[in-house]
Amino acid sequence: MKQNEELWDLEKQFWLGGEDFYERRLTSEACMVFPQPPGILDRASTIESISSGTRWQSISFSGRRYLMPASHTAILLYVAKAHRGEPHSEYIAQCSSTYVYTDNGWQLALHHQTPMQQ
Repeated sequence: MKQNEELWDLEKQFWLGGEDFYERRLTSEACMVFPQPPGILDRASTIESISSGTRWQSISFSGRRYLMPASHTAILLYVAKAHRGEPHSEYIAQCSSTYVYTDNGWQLALHHQTPMQQ
């Protein structure tokens, strides 16, 4: 599997996966940047929000871009279209994710979402 496809697969799991996945794949200083609320979340707050919230049921990415500015750093840029499986639960956002390669493989260091009007 190409490295960038591995990262796209990980990105999909961040949208659909559970607390265990986040525990394994977030760096120790990971942050998530969402619109208010919840705003900026550190690693612990991110994992807590995953365990207590309703997860996405489907996700698709368009406008995918993959950048590798350094040998152990990769950035994904895309538009996400997610759905929780309930009426009127569609969400569209411009997103970016920064991954770093560690002894534990690729881990997410930073994720950012900017919602788009539907």
